[in-house]
Amino acid sequence: MFGSEVYIDHRYWEIDLLRGIGITMMVVSNFVTDLQLFLNYSSHRTFWMAFAITTATIFVFASGLSMWISYSRTLETTPKPYGKYLRRFFKLFGLGMLITVITYSLGMTIHFGVLHLLGTATLLGVFFYRFGRFNALWAAFFILGYLVVRNLHDGIWLLPVGIMPENYSAPDYFPIFPWFGVFLLGMSLGSFLYPNGRRKKEMALPSNPLIHFLAFAGRHTLFIYLIHQPILVGLLRLIHGPLPGIPV
Repeated sequence: MFGSEVYIDHRYWEIDLLRGIGITMMVVSNFVTDLQLFLNYSSHRTFWMAFAITTATIFVFASGLSMWISYSRTLETTPKPYGKYLRRFFKLFGLGMLITVITYSLGMTIHFGVLHLLGTATLLGVFFYRFGRFNALWAAFFILGYLVVRNLHDGIWLLPVGIMPENYSAPDYFPIFPWFGVFLLGMSLGSFLYPNGRRKKEMALPSNPLIHFLAFAGRHTLFIYLIHQPILVGLLRLIHGPLPGIPV
């Protein structure tokens, strides 16, 4: 999901394209969120909420698909590649914690955002990989997440699994229930489309410049994700002036 440094060692352009679409939509979605947070933009809330959910779904699904391909290939040379994925967990989760610290200082703490989720999903994916194409457990994460867990309330220490304090809100929140279900769905579909981590049929990269641009973005999603918010906030400050909660 987050570029070549995270999952796929040999690239498939169609997955880069999917990730590129996801990161482009995320930049747009987060810009709208910035407008809502700082400039009280309130138009078309239903549309932008649906857009944000669709964006996150593409993003996390692509990560699960990439995880399947990467892990399948790694097993060919390393029967127990746990160290590799443990390092990826620390990388993604560590960056997530850095974002937690930064957003805490700004008064809008992200306790368990998309990077926290993807780091955790990397470890969980190693365990769930064994179920392959017979894996339908992704549905359990959806059902439990939407029908059970979201109706439970407790302190912030249970936020990773989806149990929130009452009236909790955060600009970026991706609990394991239901979002690991989306990641797992990507892995499950990967087992059909990319058995043993390889395409069933070769596909040539189209010559369309837009596809090339999005695929390029898909190869650098982690970098884009880390820099896009400072750039967006900087542009808002340049156009609008001082923003509430953002140090001058």
